[in-house]
Amino acid sequence: MEHRVVWVHGIGDHRPGYSAPWEQSFNTHLALPHESYVEVVWETVFDAARRAMREERRGDRAPIRLSRREQLAEAEVREQLKAILVARASAFGEARPPDPTLRRGRGAATRDTIEWSAVQRASRQRGVFDWLPRVDEYIGDFTAYLVSPRVRAAVQEEAKKILRPFASSDFRISIIAHSWGTVVAYDSLLDLEQETPDLSVAHLFTLGSPLWLVRFLLEDPSGRKPDRLGAWMNIDARGDLIGSWLSPAFEVDRDLQVPSFGDGDPHGSYLVAGNDAVQRDLIASTILA
Repeated sequence: MEHRVVWVHGIGDHRPGYSAPWEQSFNTHLALPHESYVEVVWETVFDAARRAMREERRGDRAPIRLSRREQLAEAEVREQLKAILVARASAFGEARPPDPTLRRGRGAATRDTIEWSAVQRASRQRGVFDWLPRVDEYIGDFTAYLVSPRVRAAVQEEAKKILRPFASSDFRISIIAHSWGTVVAYDSLLDLEQETPDLSVAHLFTLGSPLWLVRFLLEDPSGRKPDRLGAWMNIDARGDLIGSWLSPAFEVDRDLQVPSFGDGDPHGSYLVAGNDAVQRDLIASTILA
């Protein structure tokens, strides 16, 4: 059976082709042909909206713009999320390293990988919070997604138009989503249950997911696992301010915490070349099993 790996990016300046370095890193272990990889690019929705607002100021018409009520809701949500993240950063600063006596996750790549089902809770090490003073940049346009059905539909359409053609296909589909892209992927799979019921997805990998943070703002806040999804693995790097455990609020099959990799922000460490604990031992081994 042929594989298709679907990338879903998070907040940032993502353009078509953004996944090339991700493909290079992961394909060291997956060894799949280039055509096995496809990418969702949803940042273009906000690029178009920003262009439209500039055109509107010149007298043209804007296709997507928040209503006054949505603007007020967006500002409120933004402040709520900022307050939670700032408080979480403070708590991280007081946290102790994980207890080395804790039982490790089964099949884990490194001795520092912890599985939620084994420990229920884990302490966290201090992370790298250089971006905390610029938290608005990391919440970014996504608060508009959370408050506006029109924005949400436009962003989800970018994911759904990639996934729809795989309905009733013989491909084994694996979605690897990072950061706010995990919300897009999760919402899109729930939406496609009715629209494209013949779509089967073998794996959903959520890396550094803020689903825990925005559950109360989702259209479906139940946390249920999407229909026709084989396995859902959530991976949280220690010290990641955005990512977290998703159990028990979400019906993930495996909820894992791994050490941060590299010298940068833990939130981006999942995708850093050479992070074998995530890319080889957890994701590639699961896809190829």
